[in-house]
Amino acid sequence: MRACRQWCATLVALALTALPAFASDDDEEEEGLQQRLTEREDKRRPLEPFSVPFHGHPLVLGGEYEIETEWIRPAVLDDEVDGKAVREPDRLTMAHQLQLEAFYSIGEPLSVFVQFQGVWEKDLLGRTFEGVSDTYLERGEMWLYSEDVFGTDFSVDLGRLDFEDDRRWWWDEELDAARVIWEGESMELAVALAYELGSDRSDQSFVDPEQERVLRWIGEFSWDFADEHSFQLFLLHQDDHSPTQQVGDSVLRDREDDSDARLTWFGARQTGIFSFAGGDLLGYWMDVGMVRGRDRMLDFGDVESGRIEVEDRSTRDVEGWGLDVGVSWLPQLPFEPRLFAGYAYGSGDATAGGDDRNYRQTGLQANEAGFGGVDLFPSYGLLLQPELSNLHVVTAGVGISLFRASSLDLVYHHYRQDEASDELRDSPLEAELTGRSKRLGWGVDLVLAVEEWERFEFDVAVSVLRTGSAFENGAHDWVLGGFAAVRYAF
Repeated sequence: MRACRQWCATLVALALTALPAFASDDDEEEEGLQQRLTEREDKRRPLEPFSVPFHGHPLVLGGEYEIETEWIRPAVLDDEVDGKAVREPDRLTMAHQLQLEAFYSIGEPLSVFVQFQGVWEKDLLGRTFEGVSDTYLERGEMWLYSEDVFGTDFSVDLGRLDFEDDRRWWWDEELDAARVIWEGESMELAVALAYELGSDRSDQSFVDPEQERVLRWIGEFSWDFADEHSFQLFLLHQDDHSPTQQVGDSVLRDREDDSDARLTWFGARQTGIFSFAGGDLLGYWMDVGMVRGRDRMLDFGDVESGRIEVEDRSTRDVEGWGLDVGVSWLPQLPFEPRLFAGYAYGSGDATAGGDDRNYRQTGLQANEAGFGGVDLFPSYGLLLQPELSNLHVVTAGVGISLFRASSLDLVYHHYRQDEASDELRDSPLEAELTGRSKRLGWGVDLVLAVEEWERFEFDVAVSVLRTGSAFENGAHDWVLGGFAAVRYAF
């Protein structure tokens, strides 16, 4: 915390030093700065937000209320409790979130943004195994920002910052960090140092074990080398300094951390749109990533009295790669149809020992693209939502535009492991795998997003997953899901 206060003081001092060169009393310019700095694809903000004058500059106040509901049947394909196999019939949850935020700026020298949200999650079925009901306050983005420091093309921001790439394939997370940004005419470079300084939730007094004492260096470079075409580079070096337990040690269940790794990710992306005579458009994306490093891994036993014991400890070198490529065709026809197809691959590991060849994503990703619709949704399926690791995903879909700002998308995914394994990395669908078959199955999503109003929007989606022979006792099983969300911005 002392380091954070020192960083804040440094940033304020830099901003105030530059004040005579950049200060502006133009309220419209400051409101434009607010829209540019706080704009997020997953957040709605009114075109004319509520503001009050404060010391000669507008203090902008606002927020968003969201209610989400989710139904999945079955939520757990196979599980074991007290040595007996169980099948959870379904899961029905509802979540309310009220987000409040404030933005204040004296112009380019200094802008301040503060955001909080209250969250209420409720499991609506009392018989659900491992229910998720909870209520807590959460800190969102909180930062100081100084633009064009000392008349240069460099900007600095400090605090709890938003890290978000266009396809959420690399990161979509809020982190305690300091970041320096250089902006040229067609290029931009951002370098950040991130380290979690405390818990982000009121119901948790400690930093999430997976984030505790993790130091990250984050770099991102973008170059708009031609009209409608862009090239980007991504770099993440992550070093986990948290202590690694020994075999026989026990920890609280909610403090479990089964990986302490020192890893480096490097990758590139190219995206663009080709225009043809008649107005047809052809878009494309190409992502490739590599990960290298070393991982100290722990295997834990069963939970007893709220604690788990370390049963095994191992260290492996990590070396994997992944890619995500695709195209989207937009013919000039009624309803502005979109036809798209993609292929994603994360390398697997065929050996039980030696180096770990499984690709793994950064842990900050969300994998949300939207395929050209008005809202984002999981690009690898609403039900399985896998991390791209030891996996092949073939995607095909069609979307249309409705009214002025709404879309309807039908998306198909086919899943197959690269190497047969009894693990599926980071999927919300709980299931046991056989480790003998690669066939995970296929899924179909139907997503409706309606954003016809300035302050109000809603999404509705239905999804079906047909599991394959890779699932233990669940070959050719059906999983169904329904999702709905309503948001109001003020």
